[in-house]
Amino acid sequence: MLGELIIFSSIWMDSGWLSLALLALSVMLISSKQVSPFAWVLFFVMGCLVQTFTLKMLDPGKVEYVGYVSKGGTGRIEASNGRLLRDGEWIYLPPAVNIDLSDRKAVAFPGQIVWSAGRLKRSDTYPLLTIESEVEGCIDRFEIISLPGKHIAGLLSKYELDNTIAAAVFTGDRKHIEYELRRTISDLGIAHLFAVSGLHVGLMYLLVHSALSFLMVGRNSRIIASISLLFLYTLSTGPAISALRTFLMLLCYSIFRIIDYRQHPLNILGLSGMIIVMVQPSIVASISFQLSFFATAALLIFLPEIEKKSLIYQAFLVGAIAQAAIVPLSLTAFGTLSLVGIPLTILMVPMFVMPSYIGMIAILVSDFLGIEVVSSFISGSLRTMSNIMGKVTASIGEAIPAMRFEAFPAYFISLLVLFLSFIAFWHLGHKP
Repeated sequence: MLGELIIFSSIWMDSGWLSLALLALSVMLISSKQVSPFAWVLFFVMGCLVQTFTLKMLDPGKVEYVGYVSKGGTGRIEASNGRLLRDGEWIYLPPAVNIDLSDRKAVAFPGQIVWSAGRLKRSDTYPLLTIESEVEGCIDRFEIISLPGKHIAGLLSKYELDNTIAAAVFTGDRKHIEYELRRTISDLGIAHLFAVSGLHVGLMYLLVHSALSFLMVGRNSRIIASISLLFLYTLSTGPAISALRTFLMLLCYSIFRIIDYRQHPLNILGLSGMIIVMVQPSIVASISFQLSFFATAALLIFLPEIEKKSLIYQAFLVGAIAQAAIVPLSLTAFGTLSLVGIPLTILMVPMFVMPSYIGMIAILVSDFLGIEVVSSFISGSLRTMSNIMGKVTASIGEAIPAMRFEAFPAYFISLLVLFLSFIAFWHLGHKP
């Protein structure tokens, strides 16, 4: 990842590569007792080469693009492994590309093939290229890949849940929520609750695994069935980066469990990250990728201490550690800091997120069984709960606005938080 970031910053940006090079050297020296310098340099060079071969420098202009939808959505989608027509020549373009659809209400699903004609723009954030589409079209490649997203979108429309934040909790698509409410949610530091994250994927895995245990299904069969259903759910979410990361972690964990090969959770996290960046090297520039892995790594580092506490204290620690871990990134990227993010996360998970999630699953099951009266009743409850939660969130946002910082104070506070984190790691026996 350090190799990929250095190449990315040296090619795509005017500065930043020198500090990353110094960071890479420091990490290699600090970890020299645990990791062979030869192995370290081998992976570092591999990252540099992969990023060099995949990163494309393209100037803005009129283009045509054909690729595979890797992240679906409404109005804006993400495609990758495509080809770009420029000056009569087709250019292979493996990195992800954002496509702003001409029809802002149009929906595309993962696995579809998308064709778009429009204007290409460059961006400093992931995806690094954006196409402002003037005309586009989508066709199915493998129906099974796009089927979960289509089915859930159809159910949401059928039961009038499209514009609710309960639906955003389940699908991760917040584009139907009003702009002001979306902004308030982000400023309060609780956006991760209204998008599919590791919490949601883990909860789905737990529910499916528990249900199969109740049905007396064998261990290995239970693991395989849980992972298969989880794969379909992850596809239906976009897939979101945090959902994909959690799915890969559970997949690796399940494989190691089946072959009875124990691994430390941090190794599983690292393996999942390596798989993602090997498939899509430019994703290292994604703030969502960085936030997801920073928060998860911090939780896994402090996991032994968290497990010693009571259940209520565990809930507080999980929220506090995850939020503290992403403060440096969120401050430097967005310049905002919320004082109520942690308590709101602790309160809203049991009061809104879990009821919404379980309610959506109940709608899926009852509709599949043909009991539409149950689905209609639950959908009405979810609409009411979403309206109440939207008004409460807006009121809290007005009463306790987020703190906003200029670039230098934000950078200084980020460094201070990192320094305090290193002290905490050292105090708990972890070497930085």
